[in-house]
Amino acid sequence: MTADKASPSSPESVKTIVEGDQVENYLREHASFFKHRPELLMSMELPHGGAGAVSLVERQVTLLRERNIEMRNRLALITKTAQANDELLQATRQMVLDLVQLRDEATLGQIISAGLKNHFSVEHGELIWLDKSAVMTPVDDQRAQVVMGLMRQSQAYCGVFRLEEMSALFPDCKSEGSAALAPLVRGDTLLGILAVGSADSRRYDSEVGTLFLEYLADVLMSLPCMDSKDSA
Repeated sequence: MTADKASPSSPESVKTIVEGDQVENYLREHASFFKHRPELLMSMELPHGGAGAVSLVERQVTLLRERNIEMRNRLALITKTAQANDELLQATRQMVLDLVQLRDEATLGQIISAGLKNHFSVEHGELIWLDKSAVMTPVDDQRAQVVMGLMRQSQAYCGVFRLEEMSALFPDCKSEGSAALAPLVRGDTLLGILAVGSADSRRYDSEVGTLFLEYLADVLMSLPCMDSKDSA
């Protein structure tokens, strides 16, 4: 006879039986134990067959299926976001190419407005110039006052605006809506605003990023015509 296994009366065997009984009794008294511990249930090895075993296996399968659906939904969202960013990158590239080919700064506002609508497919796009000393003809004082009041911060942001505010930003807009605004700043001076907007008040909410609009604003302020006019 070998000594590989402890006899039924050995301390090791008694300990195992007592612990197993305690676990079984606890689970009987707490039938919902696994309900709030799905990770533990998924890590268990459950044999097929036997009383109650099939339902636990099915529960594991259900949890794995739900996890799989969740992961597929996350992947779909990541893919959609990546596609949207790729489209924005291509649009930004085309806009930059249009700007570097600029020969007459008097047409800058038209190029920006057309590019935003054609390349980015925005409903409203506008370069609003405020400075009276350089580059472009500034907007009238009444419109400038409303627009400058909207730039309460020195960084780009998105927001929902009233009818009079949308009209100041985009003269062809006749309704309330939402917009993304990027300031054009030289030193401490606000020279203008690059804006895109929509009649849909949810299009440019606080969850929408402004990275590409800020990038375009940086490119715009780096154009040679800006430096030459500012230094004149």
